[in-house]
Amino acid sequence: MDGNRDDDAFQPRWELLGDHPRPLGDITLDLNHLLHRAQPWKACGVLGPADLTELAETAPLEGQAELLLEARSVRQEGRLVARVRGICRATLRLTCVRCLVDFCAPIEADIDAAFAVGSDPAAKNKSWRFEEDVEYLPDGTLKLRHLVEQELLLTLPMNPICLSGCAGLCAGCGADLNRAPCTCREIEPQGPFAALKSLRS
Repeated sequence: MDGNRDDDAFQPRWELLGDHPRPLGDITLDLNHLLHRAQPWKACGVLGPADLTELAETAPLEGQAELLLEARSVRQEGRLVARVRGICRATLRLTCVRCLVDFCAPIEADIDAAFAVGSDPAAKNKSWRFEEDVEYLPDGTLKLRHLVEQELLLTLPMNPICLSGCAGLCAGCGADLNRAPCTCREIEPQGPFAALKSLRS
């Protein structure tokens, strides 16, 4: 981005949440209004499990997700776009890929996205290039919970592990090696040469 872009890192002030944070699940941003707003729009509050239903299929939310957000109009390549920046922190329930035990992990997602009203000009005119860093919204509305949910999904670890030294499961008996030793017995050899073992003894 260029023009009026502010490249300073987004500075979260979590104390703004206070003792009774505002629910943000029903907030929808009107880009047409935001693009002509002189001052940035800011949000500070929480999202609950009912707001993040898609996330619940992969990593259910424990408690509430805390969100600090700022949206402002910036100029990019001669046109106005809405730049949305913020930070969301949440505790999610994941499944360890080694021992298959569910565990809770803190997740912090950085949000930095740009939106424009309408459809991408490149979709109709091949002389235009697609803008990979701008998402076009035909109706000019952005549901806050959808944006946060997508950012949290992108932040999820590919292979979640409950502990750095997780021993996993025994390949033979399936025992959780973090809790107890393997109880496997030596498997007797099978096949045409199995009788040779008795000859050696």
